[in-house]
Amino acid sequence: MPQEWIDALAKAVAAGLIPNVTLSKEGVYPKGVDPMSTEVCSSTDQCRGDGDIWDAPDGMLGVSFDDGPTEHSPKLYDFLKAQNVKATHFFIGEQILGFSSYAQTAFQNGDDLAVHTWTHRYMTGLTNAEAVAEFGYTMQIISDITGGRIPKFWRPPYGDSDNRIRAIAKHIFGLVQVDWNQDTNDWQLGETASVTPASIAADLKKWITGPKSPGLIILEHELSDGSVQAFIDAYPLMKSNGWDIRNIPDLFGQPWYSNSLNDNTTVSQLDIVSAGSESINLSSTSSAPAAAAAQTSGSTSSNAAANNTAKNAATQGATAKSWLALLAPLVVLAAF
Repeated sequence: MPQEWIDALAKAVAAGLIPNVTLSKEGVYPKGVDPMSTEVCSSTDQCRGDGDIWDAPDGMLGVSFDDGPTEHSPKLYDFLKAQNVKATHFFIGEQILGFSSYAQTAFQNGDDLAVHTWTHRYMTGLTNAEAVAEFGYTMQIISDITGGRIPKFWRPPYGDSDNRIRAIAKHIFGLVQVDWNQDTNDWQLGETASVTPASIAADLKKWITGPKSPGLIILEHELSDGSVQAFIDAYPLMKSNGWDIRNIPDLFGQPWYSNSLNDNTTVSQLDIVSAGSESINLSSTSSAPAAAAAQTSGSTSSNAAANNTAKNAATQGATAKSWLALLAPLVVLAAF
């Protein structure tokens, strides 16, 4: 693991920024540890930590997908592009390594790329150093394929996070945790008899035609043809019911990345671990969601030209130093 990540962790611990929370076993804490306490605040147990995102603003529907990229992703990306829908992809680092061209397609289509860790493990059962590796290597590979953009948002695998993991994500990497307020369970297709395309469609219809307060952030995956098709089939209903459909950052008028407004704007120089301690002045950012949506729909011709150059460079491959570093977790994490 890069020394600067180790140093950043040590500095954060010494400053008292990383609480000493008992490790769980796959999201379950030892007897006597209250997961809903202010000390722990386990998101597995639906405890909402400070700064977490669970709900969309009223009338809005946040589009996001977990666990990609996979062999089923191109079908989803083609549909999103055809419908001019921007989505947030919470990518697994290992999956990007295996399907890098698909990840680059999502970026080139104008979607934002976010963190779902390197190996999709229960985060609250990992040591501080293991958690840093899961975040850091995923952020590195996303930065490599997006022209140096540093991810700003992450989603915990299995929804498993607590105050210790939140603090590592926030204070070392500048990451905002995104959860969900409805779950399709689409990842269980083919594994659980009660989860079928029909049951997922029924749940989606109930939520989409239901109250618009709070807005919706629905947990969906790009894991299988069935999970991708479930979104495609439900999309017309989202439109006909008047939802304001956006990716996660645009729900709140936030920059997509820590050092760039979106996929089409200038990238500020920033190291991965500096994102948790340095503030980049993205002066054209607006706090109003409508203004942010306008920002993402276009840019100056000079920014567009610069961005095309960056995208072309990213498509041709990341630097040798970055890609060689990405092989490290395959060895390091395997030893844990």
